[in-house]
Amino acid sequence: MINTRPVKTAPATGERLRPLYIPPAEEITVQRAIDLFRYDYNVSEDTLRRLVIKHRLHNQTMPGVPWRISAPGLAMALAGDDDALARLRRDDREHPDVTRYFKRLGIPRP
Repeated sequence: MINTRPVKTAPATGERLRPLYIPPAEEITVQRAIDLFRYDYNVSEDTLRRLVIKHRLHNQTMPGVPWRISAPGLAMALAGDDDALARLRRDDREHPDVTRYFKRLGIPRP
């Protein structure tokens, strides 16, 4: 069973995590995430969902509504790039560590 309780603090610092802003150009569904990352990272749907929950990489407006997942955030989490993920969470989308994920995924920056 998947633990659906989101992490509210950063494990390393204990700092409270801000909700992740996900612009429409960056959002993907669970199925699209599986299609994008299945072969590069060899992850199952359950593993992907656990990772998304752990890092709070999704928004859901109401129960039962599909998840909106941050594609660059998920790529950063899969790569283990905590620094880039922290910058994304702070909305620092212009930093080179962050922009390389946008370029890799073909996502235009706002």
